[in-house]
Amino acid sequence: MAGFRGLPGSEAYSASKAAAISYLESLRVELRSSGIKVVTICPGYIKTPMTDVNTYPMPFILEVDEAARRMARVIECGKSFAVVPWQMGLVGWVLKRLPNWLYDRAFSKASHKSRGGEK
Repeated sequence: MAGFRGLPGSEAYSASKAAAISYLESLRVELRSSGIKVVTICPGYIKTPMTDVNTYPMPFILEVDEAARRMARVIECGKSFAVVPWQMGLVGWVLKRLPNWLYDRAFSKASHKSRGGEK
């Protein structure tokens, strides 16, 4: 989701994900005639030591092995873009289409990771 809509408390993370999606899209088109296939996979939450410390809800979280299997299937199927799990893609699609006033209102109070020095 971070690549589809700027998430409060994750400004740099959201920007880097959005940049990666655009970069891979550009590469996919540019390299098409060379036979090189570029696949953009946007993962949702994956259970790792890094996500174990998160105190906020992580819907549709996947175990590492399951996430890897699903991503491998995306590549094997020849898709050029996928969100894993697909439910997070649906959430991202909805968030992208919310008007700014509604998105701002909904997410201004959302919990997020604290920054260094924040209490």
